[in-house]
Amino acid sequence: MTVIEQLKQEAEFLTEPLAQEVLDFLLFVRTRRGTEWPPGVFEHTAGGWKGEALERAPQGHPEQRLELE
Repeated sequence: MTVIEQLKQEAEFLTEPLAQEVLDFLLFVRTRRGTEWPPGVFEHTAGGWKGEALERAPQGHPEQRLELE
């Protein structure tokens, strides 16, 4: 069974709101396909920082929150 056939089979069991979410996601993925990183971008940028070593500042203590019940 192909992936497309499996998707069609599973789609029969979705509620309308969930089916809309799945459709929205598939449309999003389709639009993102053409937005890949340009060729060689990582070879030209990885290790490219020439300044002083970066250090993370102290983060302090986390805030106290109420417990969920």
